[in-house]
Amino acid sequence: MIEEKFRQPKRNRAVWAIHAACTLVAILTIASLIFVLNRSVVEADRFGRSAERRLVTNELRHQMEAAVQFQAQVSFWDDTYDELATGRLSDAFVAEQLSGWLWEDYGFSWLIFGDADGHVSTALKDGLAIPAQAAEGPLRDVDDLLDEARRRYDNALRNNGGTYTLDIPQPNRQSVTPIVPGIHAVDMREVQGQMSIAVVQAVIPETLQLAADRRKPVFMVSVRPLTAQSLREIEAKLGVSGLAFVPLSQLPADSVHVSVGRCLDASCLVVAWTSKSPGGFVRAEILPSVIAIAILAMLLMAFVALRFSSVFAALQQSEARNLYMAKHDRLTGLLNRSGFDDALAAALLDAKNRPFALILADLDEFKAVNDRHGHAAGDAVLMAIAERYRRRVGVRGTVARLGGDEFAVIHRSSGKDADVSAVAAGLVIDAQTPVELEGQMLRVGSSVGLAFAPKHGSTARALLAAADEALYLAKKRGRNRVQTADDLSPEDKVALSAEVSRRHAG
Repeated sequence: MIEEKFRQPKRNRAVWAIHAACTLVAILTIASLIFVLNRSVVEADRFGRSAERRLVTNELRHQMEAAVQFQAQVSFWDDTYDELATGRLSDAFVAEQLSGWLWEDYGFSWLIFGDADGHVSTALKDGLAIPAQAAEGPLRDVDDLLDEARRRYDNALRNNGGTYTLDIPQPNRQSVTPIVPGIHAVDMREVQGQMSIAVVQAVIPETLQLAADRRKPVFMVSVRPLTAQSLREIEAKLGVSGLAFVPLSQLPADSVHVSVGRCLDASCLVVAWTSKSPGGFVRAEILPSVIAIAILAMLLMAFVALRFSSVFAALQQSEARNLYMAKHDRLTGLLNRSGFDDALAAALLDAKNRPFALILADLDEFKAVNDRHGHAAGDAVLMAIAERYRRRVGVRGTVARLGGDEFAVIHRSSGKDADVSAVAAGLVIDAQTPVELEGQMLRVGSSVGLAFAPKHGSTARALLAAADEALYLAKKRGRNRVQTADDLSPEDKVALSAEVSRRHAG
């Protein structure tokens, strides 16, 4: 009986839709593969450039840190501090301790000693002592670093009542890293027309204790140029090519660059190089796989289209059956509680313009049939009475099985109470008519409650309560009869309210 509710779906349009969908999926798959490939190439290039930038930036930072550590071997040294007691270094100290090795070993082109006001006391150029006046040019190129080093020195200086202490972390003598006091200023910039690392720091004793007359320090300025040879060494170390310092405004279109130092003007030098662009390698490696996957995707979608179209009708019918069964009683084919609630809600929306009647029917003596003859007999009774109810109501209303032996009818065909009452009385007769099963006559009855919308309620809860009270009044007055909500006296309503509450709670 339930199977008759479903129709075989039209297959032609569905099959064409499946074929079109599979074709679209194949096209989208291929387009996605192409997009992913191109995106992979772009991302590989972007990642490669980003990684190269990090490598170059870290290497330049390492070069500056190394220059700071190299200088600290002189500026943070008791011998240098003691020599500067008079404000300048002696020729013997310069010759024995500074000349030659700082240039040859560490590559410092300039070593300049002077005060915070830029007065030079000692100057070395390429490892050789030169007149102090010759150092004024490079000193002007780093005057901001000199100011910064002076501020850091002043901030770290503490007065201990006549002597001074530098409030900086105590160096770890056991560390393998060269000792750096941390009061320096460093930058990568052009000095005398050549990109260099410039470091400025006050010359201080290793004890960090200063006498009152040594409060004003002598500053050491060191300049370490980044030569073509040093750039080639960085290229070999990082695996990049074409490393050079060029003005930001003159960068080649296909180059990668990072800013160096503190200069942010368009005329400032930046370090640029030619990226390896790994995207081309990625494309060459992945393209054959992309082509193979694209062909496989087309073949797979063709197979899916052929197979899926053959089972689509069955799946569609199964889905329709599931949707139908969600709202219908499996045994009788009538609406179930969920379907009835939807139908009642829909009817109530237009109850003012189209009044209707709600009939609740409860079988009498049904439990006795189940107990005496078994559940198979009870099911036979329910199916027989459901079919009788369906034929009696016909197109004039909707019949539902609410559960167990409870039925409901939404009757819309007539506004006359007498017509509805006749239908309700017919339901009682239908239930009283014996059901034949295997030579036995199964007998039950029915009590019916009747309520009208919107007369007895404009909400589902109110209308159901009115019909429930009428139903229990019918049971109270002897069963196998019809009672309407109009038959209820105030005393009946009070007496039956508890029964109705228990019914809804159950």
